[in-house]
Amino acid sequence: MGCFRYFFYLSLGLALCTIAGCDFSPSNREKNQQSISDQPQQERSLLVLFPQDINDSGWNQAGYQGVKTLSAELGIPLFYLESVQFRNIDLFVSLVSSQIRDNQIDIVMAHGGQFVKPMTKLAQKFPRIHFVVNTNCPGNNANMGCLSFNWGELGLLSGAVAALKSESGKIGFIGGMQLPILQQMARGMELSAQNINPSIEFYEEYLGGWTNEAEALQVANRMINNGVDVIAVNADPASRVIYSLMEKNGIALVGRQLEHYEQKPTTVLANVQLKTQRLIQYGFNQMLSGRWEGKLHQFGIYDQVQQVVINESALNQAQLKQYQEIYHQVMSRQLEVE
Repeated sequence: MGCFRYFFYLSLGLALCTIAGCDFSPSNREKNQQSISDQPQQERSLLVLFPQDINDSGWNQAGYQGVKTLSAELGIPLFYLESVQFRNIDLFVSLVSSQIRDNQIDIVMAHGGQFVKPMTKLAQKFPRIHFVVNTNCPGNNANMGCLSFNWGELGLLSGAVAALKSESGKIGFIGGMQLPILQQMARGMELSAQNINPSIEFYEEYLGGWTNEAEALQVANRMINNGVDVIAVNADPASRVIYSLMEKNGIALVGRQLEHYEQKPTTVLANVQLKTQRLIQYGFNQMLSGRWEGKLHQFGIYDQVQQVVINESALNQAQLKQYQEIYHQVMSRQLEVE
């Protein structure tokens, strides 16, 4: 973390602040105990917005742990809001604007593609503030950039292992919302699966929201009834009910961040792991060194921010060899998602 501290203190010496305590709310204020007495008396703070509860054992929890750790290491006070609504853009802008002003926020990070439109409008109001959306989007070519995993890579590897495992020739993908990152993963799955088996059938469905368990069960049941025998699920927190249904029906599972689950489903074929803290590190490094731009900043397996861990016992030796061949094609950029 030495380089991060270097960039941080360099930025402070040029334009920024000493770290001072301030209250946001008793339940969601993370205070750094160190102080820097020889810096200008101005505060630099980070506000992070989460679409669901931060204890969801998935996307939101990983994001919270990532920014919490980095804010402490860099000495940046952290404020956060969870379960932030994003559909009413004017209400969103009003809510977040008040937090920016009240707490002298310098960086606003929104953890999810749901926030692209409201964050774009908010960024126009505060041109001197850095805005970050953790998703795949183009940014605003000014003060709002996007920080994303390479979901295409994850899809390519997930689709390969799914196609190798499937006996019915039918595989599926269920996403929590129809967002660009999930669509990119689905395209990757379909592409690599068809490279392995050109006649494979790919089923792709999205829920209307991440918490709609009834809809999640309906979609998963429909796929299973259609003969799909391997399903990749990216629908936190609705994923839980899908996992249980798949386990009950003996359906092979490609899940996400199952390492956070105390009891993992017994039919796990592969686990998509996201190193959220490391991804956010890259973004912070660029911001604090003055290299942050209003564009897409995307990182993948080569950058060690993500990986697909397969259950090798679920495949035979010939299948494992074929999977490794696909893996090397992805790493060498011979196989990519547009």
